[in-house]
Amino acid sequence: MEYQKHQQLWKVPMCEKHPIHEELKEIFRQALREPNPKKRRQLRLEGIRRTLAAPSELFWKPKPESEMNQLLYEEACFQAWDYLERKVHGEIRGKKRTEDKAYDPDKGDGSPITLWNKTCEKKYKGLLKIQPQRHVTPIDYKTGKPKDMDDFAVPAKRQSMDELLVKIKTVIEEDCEEVYQTTCVRKNPRPPITAQMVFLEIVKQTINGETWTCKSLAMTFKLPEGVMNSAWSRKLKPLLAKMQDWLD
Repeated sequence: MEYQKHQQLWKVPMCEKHPIHEELKEIFRQALREPNPKKRRQLRLEGIRRTLAAPSELFWKPKPESEMNQLLYEEACFQAWDYLERKVHGEIRGKKRTEDKAYDPDKGDGSPITLWNKTCEKKYKGLLKIQPQRHVTPIDYKTGKPKDMDDFAVPAKRQSMDELLVKIKTVIEEDCEEVYQTTCVRKNPRPPITAQMVFLEIVKQTINGETWTCKSLAMTFKLPEGVMNSAWSRKLKPLLAKMQDWLD
């Protein structure tokens, strides 16, 4: 038995010696075994939340850091979190059914932190290669023209704007499915910036009669405009569409 333990220890990659790696793997193993879809989703959200709270030194950064392109690194971080969250739920491209595509810690990807590190490094190096060709202005995919994405929500005619904003703020703060607080716009550097924080900022600015844009949000949270544009189109806007179900 002792020999088997030593064998298992040797199978753990050097980068996963910290106990949090195995703790996270076990959460996602429990999710894979859980037959109840709602409980399975809760376990996966818990795994994402625990990953977000892991020590910052466990997450990949370019070396030497003095030569790191901060803007590209932040965008790579966002893309890595976006991929990890979709992978956890099986929401990635492929012919298999969603559950079969969901993250499995025992199928070669390692812990979620290791998967994030691999993805972030790959994305960062890819962004470095195409840096001269990149454009950060958001494009309307229907017209092909630049646009300002400032359509937070269209108030229902039967509701006053004040009533709607109070309702939206309540939905965001209560976050019944724990989606807004676990969807990360930026993980590093700390503290993380979550969808919940961005949405509450939008509500605050709207209540104050201010006109917000992705550019103004990027300035508020001290993010590159490209990161906020990407987060809006790929994560925040879809979340707002789902929010409508709570508001109807």
